[in-house]
Parts: sequence; C-alpha cells; structure tokens
Amino acid sequence: MIKKIKYKIIKNKYFWISIFFFIWMSFFDSNSFMLHYRFQNNILEMTYNRDFLKKKILLEGSQLKKLDTDPLYLEKLAREKFYMKKEDEDLFIVSRKEIKRTS
Repeated sequence: MIKKIKYKIIKNKYFWISIFFFIWMSFFDSNSFMLHYRFQNNILEMTYNRDFLKKKILLEGSQLKKLDTDPLYLEKLAREKFYMKKEDEDLFIVSRKEIKRTS
C-alpha cells in the first residue's frame, strides 16, 4: 500500500514540475531566494553603517563647535595631535615599541 502511494507520487508529473519550479526559483531565477537573502544582508549592513556614520557626524559636529568656541581646547588639540609647541618650549615625543614575542 505505501509503495503504491510512493510510486504514484514519484510518477506524478506535477510533483516533478513543482520540484523543478522550487529549485529554479531558489537558485537560478533573477528573483531567487538566495539573491533576496543577500540583498537583505546588504540592507542590514548598510543601515548599520548609516547609523554609525550619523553618530560620527554628530560627534564631529560637536567637536567642531567646541573648536570654534573654546580656544583652550583648540590649543590642547594642536599640541596633542599635531605636535605644535610654543617658541620657548621643547617637545619630546615618547613612543612605545612593540616587542614581538616568539613562542
């Protein structure tokens, strides 16, 4: 009895057409499920990048506003990032060397 049912299903042309259609839509079609999955991942990555860049723009905007209004912050930034100094000062740059360890 079970063999007859299996045989009928396997011999059914609509079964094979459905299988073929599913495989075609999954992998080969221009609107395949795989392509939609990749697009969805790209959309999520782009929204993450957009949110990150929006936060960075707000942070940079606040730093720019602070640079325009606070001369002490401007001097601090010039000394730390650009190694600027006053005429009567000496500047010493101390850097750490990374030691490569061999195990």
